[in-house]
Amino acid sequence: AAWVLYVVLFGPRPYLLMTVGMFLYSDMYSALLHSVLDDKKALNIPGIAPVAKGFQEHHDFPQETTSGKGLLVLCSDTVRIQWIVMCCSLAAGKRDETTWALILCKQLCCAYGTQFGHYYAHNRHLCVGMLKPLAWLQDAHILLPPAHHWNHHKAPYNKNFGIVSGLSNPALNPILHPDHYQFYVILALWCFFTIFDVAIIEQFVPPVDTAPASLFSSSLFSSMSTMVNNTIEL
Repeated sequence: AAWVLYVVLFGPRPYLLMTVGMFLYSDMYSALLHSVLDDKKALNIPGIAPVAKGFQEHHDFPQETTSGKGLLVLCSDTVRIQWIVMCCSLAAGKRDETTWALILCKQLCCAYGTQFGHYYAHNRHLCVGMLKPLAWLQDAHILLPPAHHWNHHKAPYNKNFGIVSGLSNPALNPILHPDHYQFYVILALWCFFTIFDVAIIEQFVPPVDTAPASLFSSSLFSSMSTMVNNTIEL
């Protein structure tokens, strides 16, 4: 949280097009992840089996595993995978300002975005008062609409896997349908994107501008990048 706050205040800051692009990408990424973890075969894979068990139990106890746990707990559950994803991105990427900006976008959109979009899709009734704009975002399909997501909760649970906005689902539903779905192919794609997506994306996006000079930004960020580069090279 401290690192996110530092980047938001001092940089390197993602630009608008990068942020929107990563937001759209995060829904596709969440669909791949979700489809893998919903598959019974995932229960036999060490490392992801406990997470898959939680995803599949969610079908039987949808409210108990969302509103019953609370948004803060659900977001906290993503911290370990965020560290893994960040280390993969730094190992495969350029480790410059653009890399850090893309990592920030991925953490916010993929880790917290999935939890945020999914949580309020199950708790539309909470979108009142100051939270009323969340209902408007759901209606605009910017956040996951409840009716759209509840179609996923109908057995055999084989469509609408994207849980940030759901915008990727019309394109991915035919691919992830049981008639065409290949578990190990999708598992390999999910692992590939987890490790290499930031490294690939940074090859095609304009670099971010460094933050305006400040007492902290240049020295702290330069020290952080140097430390990471030296550690990886060792």
